[in-house]
Amino acid sequence: MNKDTEPKVAVITGGNSGIGLAIATALAQAGYDLVISGRRHSKSQAVAEDLARRFNVQTVAVEADVSREADCTRLIEEAVTKFGTIHVLINNAGIGGGGRLAETKTEDFDRVLKTNLYGTFWCARAAYPHMKRNQGDPRGVIINISSLAGKQSWSGTGTYSASKFAINGLTQALADEGKADHIKATAICPAMVATPMTGVSGPDYLQGEDIAETVLYLLRLSPAAWPNEVVLERRDAS
Repeated sequence: MNKDTEPKVAVITGGNSGIGLAIATALAQAGYDLVISGRRHSKSQAVAEDLARRFNVQTVAVEADVSREADCTRLIEEAVTKFGTIHVLINNAGIGGGGRLAETKTEDFDRVLKTNLYGTFWCARAAYPHMKRNQGDPRGVIINISSLAGKQSWSGTGTYSASKFAINGLTQALADEGKADHIKATAICPAMVATPMTGVSGPDYLQGEDIAETVLYLLRLSPAAWPNEVVLERRDAS
C-alpha cells in the first residue's frame, strides 16, 4: 500500500509484545497510524505512547480479548471511531497449549481455538466492510499470523496445529472472496520464533523482525500480486 498518498491505519492484535510489537514498530516507522490491541491495557498503552513519540504517528491502545466476539467487534468499532477507517488488519494475537490429544481437555481445546481461530475470524469479519469502502487498490489488507504448525503437525501440537491449519484455510477463502472487493488476505506461516510466548532465544530461531519485514514486503506488493500464504522456514541448527 502506498504510504505517500494518504495516512494509512493498521490494527494489530497482540501488538504489545513479541511478534506483534515488532510488526507495530515496523509499521510505525513506515508511517502508519496504529491501533495497538491486547489484554494488558497498561502495556498496550505504553507501547502506543512510545511509538507515537518515536515515529510521530497517531496511536491508540484498545484493551481486547480476541477470544470474545464482543471484544473483537468493539476493537474494530473503536479503531474506526478514532481514525475513520482501517486499511491493514494484523491478526497476531494467539496462544499455545493442548499437549497430546488423548490428554487434552475440551475446555483447553476450546480456549486455543477461540483465541487463535475465532479471534481471527471475528476481527476480519468486522474489519472487512470498512475496508470495502476505502479508495485505492488494494482497499485493504488482512494479514493473519499463522505458523509452520499450520502446514505440518507433530505429536503434542494437535490443538495448536488445528487452529493454525484452520487459519490457513480461512485465509485462502478470504483471499479468494476479496478479489472482487480489492481486499487482500495472506497468512504468514513462520517456524519457531524467539518470543516471550515460545521461550526460545538466540540466532538459531526466527526473530520478530523477520515477521515484521514479511509484513512490509506484503504491503509493498503491487495490486496484481495476490499471495495468500508465505512460509518462513528456519535453518536447522548444526
